Amino acid sequence: MKRKKKSIVLIISLILVVSSTIIIGISVKSNQQLNNEKQIKETIIGALKIYDQASIFPAEYAKAPDIKIPQEVINKKLNEVEQACKKYFSNKSGWLNNRLEVYKNAVVGSAYSDLRFVEDKMTDIKFLEIKIDGDKATATVDVFGESKSIGLALDTDKIPASELNEITNAKGYKMSPEEQKRFVEKTEKLPKKIREYKIKYGMRYQYSLEKENGEWKIISEDFNYLPGYEP
Repeated sequence: MKRKKKSIVLIISLILVVSSTIIIGISVKSNQQLNNEKQIKETIIGALKIYDQASIFPAEYAKAPDIKIPQEVINKKLNEVEQACKKYFSNKSGWLNNRLEVYKNAVVGSAYSDLRFVEDKMTDIKFLEIKIDGDKATATVDVFGESKSIGLALDTDKIPASELNEITNAKGYKMSPEEQKRFVEKTEKLPKKIREYKIKYGMRYQYSLEKENGEWKIISEDFNYLPGYEP
């Protein structure tokens, strides 16, 4: 009888040990999953912020689009963007080089554009799905926000109605190159005023990521405009 009781106690102890091992294993797996998801979200959010970093210059240069931005300020911005790209994008399949080219062009384009970006706010980021398979992952993300820019527009209050009507109804495609040149020169001399532009956006991104040296990096991405937000 004593031997039987000892056997029962031993079996119960083994069951408890096995159960505890399984529970610990599940807990560790869940913690790893949560930690990976957290790192993936941080990588994606960091990458999303690069465009703002590339297109928006310090406030003193965002008061008007015709304010010249010094070359040293542009160079500093280019360096910041390069460092951010190296942090969040993988060099596999040339994706890092692709993003470097895109964002560096955005810096230069913003510096010399007729429009000057003032603000870009992401108002909501929704992670719809994150799938992790070892050191590879995919993510689907909806991003919403609003951008604000300023540009020089014709000051219609200071332009005679007849002249304004002529400009509004001009058909550039019917003009000869010489006529187009004269039209542009004439328009450039007309009174201008600063106009503010606001655009709301909504986009769905698809990301592929890989873990490199313990860090999740983006190896490719694609996006589409959400319904109602098409340009």
